[in-house]
This record gives sequence, C-alpha cells and structure tokens, in this order.
Amino acid sequence: MAGADAEALAMLVAELQTELNRADRATATELDVGGSEDLQLLRLLLSDGPMRVSDLARRRLISIATTSARLDRLEKRGLIVRERIPADRRAVVARLTDRGEQAAVESRSARLAALAPIATGFPTAHLRRLIDVLCPTERPPSPEHGWIEA
Repeated sequence: MAGADAEALAMLVAELQTELNRADRATATELDVGGSEDLQLLRLLLSDGPMRVSDLARRRLISIATTSARLDRLEKRGLIVRERIPADRRAVVARLTDRGEQAAVESRSARLAALAPIATGFPTAHLRRLIDVLCPTERPPSPEHGWIEA
C-alpha cells in the first residue's frame, strides 16, 4: 500500500473509531453501564448467544477477572444473567435478559447510525474489501449487522 493510501486509510479508520466511540459513550450513559467495554460484551452476546465467561474473555482479549467484573456490573443492571451449565456444574454462561437484548440492539443501532454518514456512498464491494483488510483473522461483520448489503 502506497504511503498516501496508507495515510488515507489510517485517517478513515480513525474517523470511524471516533464516531463509534462517541456513539458508545452516549449509549453507555443512557443505559448506565461502564462504557464501550460493557456494550461490546452485550453486542457479542447478542450476535453469538449465551457464552461461557472464559469464552467471552478470550473473544474480547481480556482476562477472566476483568470479564467477570464487567458481567457483575451488567448483571446488577438486569442486562445479563449467569447460569451454570447442567453438564458441567463448574462452568457458567452469560445470557442476555430481555432488557439486555434491547440494550444491545440499541447499542448496535447507535453505532450503525454513527457510521452511516461515513459509509454512505461507498460501494458494497469497497466496504467488503475494507473489512477483509481490517479483519483478516476474525469473523467479519455479516449483512445482519446492517452496514453492508447482502
């Protein structure tokens, strides 16, 4: 990638991140949660369903202790519940409550609204290529996430 292209990409990514952070701060304040990190956990549970605490920690690249503290905060606000897995009584999964699902959907919607002015006008093929470049090893966003077309 040429220097000017790399710089343009870096500026676009920075602009996208700024808008996503702004949307997360507003949503976190509205929902009275700890911030974008808590919202990321809610959105992950929304997209992937109930998960073990250890899997949530691994997916978010944070410690189990940090994940547990964030889940404590979300549980106190009625956004998630933790349940033991019957087959392995030591293992615990986190699951969204109805209120948590609503909060996750609101958070995702706020992020999409923040991205819309920037992404509007980009051809879908360009957005998909950008996703391929930025997310080479992670599962990329799918059309149900709303900001690329099927």
